[in-house]
Amino acid sequence: MKALKIIDRPVREEFSETLGLQNDLVEAKIADKALPDMLVMVEHSDVYTVGRGVEFQVLSDPGKANVPWVEIGRGGQATYHGPGQLVAYPIFDLTQHGSDVHVLLRDIEEAIIICLGEFGIKGIRRDGFTGVWVENKSAKNSSSELNSKLNPELKKIASIGVGVRKWISFHGLALNVTTDLSYFEVIDPCGLHGSLMTSIAEQLPDGRAVPTLVDVKHALAAAFKKVFSFTTEETESIKLKRPNWLKAKAPGSPSFMETRGIVKKMELVTVCEEAHCPNIGECWSHNTATFMIMGELCTRRCSFCAVKDGTITDLQPLNPLEPFQVGRAISELGLKHVVITSVNRDDLEDMGALHFDKVVRAINKQNPDCKIELLIPDMRGRRELVEVILRSGKVSVLNHNIETVPALYRTVRPGAKYQRSLDVLRWAKETLPVIKTKSGLMVGLGETREEVLSVMDELREIDCSILTIGQYLQPTDKQLPVHRFVTPEEFAAYKKAGLEKGFSYVESGPLVRSSYHAWQHTAEDNEAYSGKSSSGEGRSYQAELA
Repeated sequence: MKALKIIDRPVREEFSETLGLQNDLVEAKIADKALPDMLVMVEHSDVYTVGRGVEFQVLSDPGKANVPWVEIGRGGQATYHGPGQLVAYPIFDLTQHGSDVHVLLRDIEEAIIICLGEFGIKGIRRDGFTGVWVENKSAKNSSSELNSKLNPELKKIASIGVGVRKWISFHGLALNVTTDLSYFEVIDPCGLHGSLMTSIAEQLPDGRAVPTLVDVKHALAAAFKKVFSFTTEETESIKLKRPNWLKAKAPGSPSFMETRGIVKKMELVTVCEEAHCPNIGECWSHNTATFMIMGELCTRRCSFCAVKDGTITDLQPLNPLEPFQVGRAISELGLKHVVITSVNRDDLEDMGALHFDKVVRAINKQNPDCKIELLIPDMRGRRELVEVILRSGKVSVLNHNIETVPALYRTVRPGAKYQRSLDVLRWAKETLPVIKTKSGLMVGLGETREEVLSVMDELREIDCSILTIGQYLQPTDKQLPVHRFVTPEEFAAYKKAGLEKGFSYVESGPLVRSSYHAWQHTAEDNEAYSGKSSSGEGRSYQAELA
């Protein structure tokens, strides 16, 4: 039985760290051929690598000048590794795979081609070259040969460079998923001067969501298993143990049971359940919950989120009765503050903006004293849609979550843009100056304190007044792993810094989520803010209906 062991390095690593691991595994495999073949899968921090004896290049771009260069024990010229790129190192006993390095290279290409096919992308080989290309959709008709050295009709999506020591392979492949391709523009990647590079995100067919790095890892592992005829597969990854401060109280109070009963009776979908929120016990015990509108399937595939994703064929039409039903539910629950959010509906021409407006108007008509908070998607950066959502003038708080620091967007939010999210909040304030704007950050994904403080500054520059900061918790094995657990003391320091920077409210703690204590942020002089809102009449209800 031929086994493959997947060694998943779930946290972004410096190249030198993985290189050390790889060398140790190669030596272990040489010493004991009974060990299974191994495939190390990792995402690196920015680095340029070159093969044996190749000179480092002098970069003219000052923004790339500080990226380190490393010479490694493989053949080949310069290439780039960095965020948004999946690097895989097959540590195989080639005596069990034909004892032929060229066969190994062709088989790795085949695995990449199969992997790309899972995302609707056709990979292409080129005679005389190693790697995988795709057709350049933007290229005009050219008389160049298909396999000429510089072919404008092709873009390279994956690079391959291997070494062999005593018939044990090492080094491997780099597949661009959401990679910043500008890092290739300042070098001659793999010695091909002027070669055009691309990524999975750039080549996806229309309507396909950008896959996460985890998605591509699964597809590539399956492709290797198929091409190399492995019969079993074992995955080893690193998971951090949760500290005591992240253990939430188990739900079960009478108020929790009452809220759950109302949710079930009205057949509402809650973010509390769908996103595996750690505060469900506390919030539901205070007769608060979070609902979504527009269905339960999302067209984005963010690397951190447990909400179910769907394709255009899976999505249901909007329910025209939903605005009325939401308004009626709020009346029945006696709410004084409601939060409405949605899944992303990129399949709709207006992304669901008009539906948001209809829900707001229906709530206000049936519950004129209820304050309305919206947590909206980025609307693909279309200002006119933000204006549609707010045109009733009845929204008290507009929330759009930044989620993470700019440096992590390619990994954490491959389908989003940092500046676009800032624009959404700025447009909301310009459209409705009296509105309070709000945003949220997850920490523990690999960001630095300085990066978090910088995001705070940029939010204050656009007059964002409410900020939430919470610990990222990996909801399932399909999402990004936790890089580290931020301490309660660090969260307290973030809150202090945020208030000093001018935020009106900062909710910062290990279990804080974007709608946590939302009713307090608009209720300075009412019962909700004084802590009396959870006792029956006039209770606050964070309803994110999706």
